[in-house]
Amino acid sequence: MSRLWTHDFVRMYISNMLLFASLYMLLPVLPLYMVDHFDTTIATAGGVLALFAVSMFFAGSFYNYLIDAYRRKTVCMLAYFMVIAILGGYTIVHSLLWMIVLRMAQGMLFGITTTMGSTLTIDITASTKRSEANTCYSWASRLGMVFGPMIGILLYKYQGLDMVIYASMFLGVIGLLFISLVTVPFRAPMGTSLCSLDRFLLLKAWLPALNLMLVSFVFGMLLTTINMYAESFLMQDITIRFFGLMGVGFLIAMIASRFVFANADVRAQIVSGLILMGVSLLLIITHPEQMALITAAVMLGLGFGLVASDFLLIFVNMSEHCQRGTANTTYLLSWEAGTGLGVVIGCYLIENINCVTVFDAGIVATVLALIMYLAFTHPYYKKYNVR
Repeated sequence: MSRLWTHDFVRMYISNMLLFASLYMLLPVLPLYMVDHFDTTIATAGGVLALFAVSMFFAGSFYNYLIDAYRRKTVCMLAYFMVIAILGGYTIVHSLLWMIVLRMAQGMLFGITTTMGSTLTIDITASTKRSEANTCYSWASRLGMVFGPMIGILLYKYQGLDMVIYASMFLGVIGLLFISLVTVPFRAPMGTSLCSLDRFLLLKAWLPALNLMLVSFVFGMLLTTINMYAESFLMQDITIRFFGLMGVGFLIAMIASRFVFANADVRAQIVSGLILMGVSLLLIITHPEQMALITAAVMLGLGFGLVASDFLLIFVNMSEHCQRGTANTTYLLSWEAGTGLGVVIGCYLIENINCVTVFDAGIVATVLALIMYLAFTHPYYKKYNVR
């Protein structure tokens, strides 16, 4: 019987987690750094951060060509290395324009790295285990998304941005080493065209993609504004614990997905997660105190984890057998696009209105995501589900 957790799969899993932790640890602190060093506004800094997600789409039509024309592991490692190398540029640029250039270049390379990484993971996994591999592999990125910001805020508070960047590069180098140890089976080239939507966008998943963007929109707002919100209520020390407890919530979601929702309809897990998200945001607004933030952090992690996990299954189940890579990339692009938009809107609201408005917007987005899912996305998924 074939196993999922082989040595190579574990290496890809760790590498993916470290890649996301490496990049997401910068999101809560880069806006503050840009305001201090480039004399810009929080809203503008948020826009610069969001260019990372926008630029991921620029190279998308070339993903399939790169996967087919060259050795996948080599391309993945090269792109991964360049993503890490660009991090070092953050400490030496002296203008906002160069920061924009670096963010956009890094976004394009990150798109290539993640697409290649998910493809390699599918390549090294037995065909009977690939759906499970998709789910498990995506959990690695989510864990990196919550534990990365916790490390970033901790280092920024006591050591400054340079140390955050050095730690980010260190995690990236370790992740790159793990990829280098992976043994990838040979795949004969198929002679694909230079530009195509394969490995880029699963067009028939456009509705779940929009729905997922509403969810990650809330996540993006939280990443860059929770630190400022805590400071406004003199609770600066809570932010580090907030992301750590969100990570605990993610781990609980992993267990719940495996055991509590194992045989449940996909609707049950997503609806439960969205309700948890909405209640936790309401708790933050109505009770600006440490115990409320701690409770909300766990609930948010649990909610995000439940929703994100089953949305990935929706993308995969709507794809044909040869489109798993495309489904994974579409899912990631949707998540990053929503996160980038959340960063921009969150920074704008916190600068021009107040901190609480960010969570008001989060509740609105969560309610819209719930209504959209029940009224449109779930019926659409049932119609086009092929697995």
